[in-house]
Amino acid sequence: MGRLQPPRDPVTLRFDGEEIVAERGEPVAVALVAAGHLSLARSPKFHRPRGPACQRAACDGCLARVDDVPNVMTCRVPAADGMRIDTQNVVGSRDHDLLGMADWFFAEGMNHHELFAGVPGVQLVMQAFARRVAGLGKLPKEARPPREAMRREADVLVVGSGPSGMATAVRLSERGRKVEVVDDDLAWGGSIRALVGADAAAWQPLVQAFGSALVGGRVSVRLGTTAAGVFGGDVLVAGEAGVEVVAPRTLVLAPGAHDGVLAFDGNDHPSVMSARAAGRLLGYGVLPGERIVVVVADRGGPFGEAFVRAHPAATLVRGVPVSAKGGGRVREWTVATPAGEQRLKADVLVVDAPRAPAYELCAQAGAALVHEDRGFVVHALGGRIRDGVYAVGEVAGTPLDPTAVANEADAVAESA
Repeated sequence: MGRLQPPRDPVTLRFDGEEIVAERGEPVAVALVAAGHLSLARSPKFHRPRGPACQRAACDGCLARVDDVPNVMTCRVPAADGMRIDTQNVVGSRDHDLLGMADWFFAEGMNHHELFAGVPGVQLVMQAFARRVAGLGKLPKEARPPREAMRREADVLVVGSGPSGMATAVRLSERGRKVEVVDDDLAWGGSIRALVGADAAAWQPLVQAFGSALVGGRVSVRLGTTAAGVFGGDVLVAGEAGVEVVAPRTLVLAPGAHDGVLAFDGNDHPSVMSARAAGRLLGYGVLPGERIVVVVADRGGPFGEAFVRAHPAATLVRGVPVSAKGGGRVREWTVATPAGEQRLKADVLVVDAPRAPAYELCAQAGAALVHEDRGFVVHALGGRIRDGVYAVGEVAGTPLDPTAVANEADAVAESA
């Protein structure tokens, strides 16, 4: 576990008082993993250890208090010199949380509303105790001053700077449209950033075209900015600069997909992460462990195989994880394969499962949804949800393939 090379522009962070050297601007969660920390947070109710499983702000495994602000997704915060990161929601320490005893006493689950039900006074005490030990951190010491919201119009708004969002933005800009792209990540590229080496080469023409569009002013991009909702023809956009309601003439939704999660004993352990998350770490020059096993499930891909090609020391297995052996530090995994169960030694398990489309914004925009085994897929003929609104990329079932992405972008640009 650690960096493949030292930081070129180092800064110093403090994680629970420990000094950590990071690369300036990289996600804080990446810096913490590089320093050997996979357990970054605790679950709200049972205080189970949590780790950065997705690296895309879609899980709670990297939540921490950053410079006295609670509940910060550290995978979405750029590392800066002097930054202070503190574990929240613990009594004791990050590795030895005394409130983790709740997991021992209630191994089969706990409904605090039924604890000591009917015993006068005791049930109220238990409910009050549950409220105190649960939750996700304490409020900041000082309130932030209010910021004014604004309303404005736009020509084209693209939500998501992954491959489909980039391709559609480029095609629309070539037709003379003024295109704005928003993304909550710290860098544009989306899933492409989880592919390194030869697997990233096929996407270089698109990366170069998008970069040229940015330099030429035909496309603008705002990072660290979230499209929080679609309301009729309006999009609620929130970022560090403030909140605004944008009314675009054309709205392109390219939110991608959530990492697939498989049900097995130990799947919430900090040493389990998605293949896409592991690929993103490797893209930053960071390995999450010393002995890494990559499990590619049926219809998973392409990130697990790409990770092993870039890091051949990892072990690739096709199948489904069954269980983990060990307590706080898992060292052995059981995986069901076509040839039978295998026991594999590893300190990190990387899982590549079918991804579930991030359909939420599309549904708010009025999209029809079709349920598949992996989740709800947006049904949009030619990418069109309704007049002026389009869904592109994985959310609409488009394969993560340069040719498929380019064809889809051409169709949307022609229609819009």
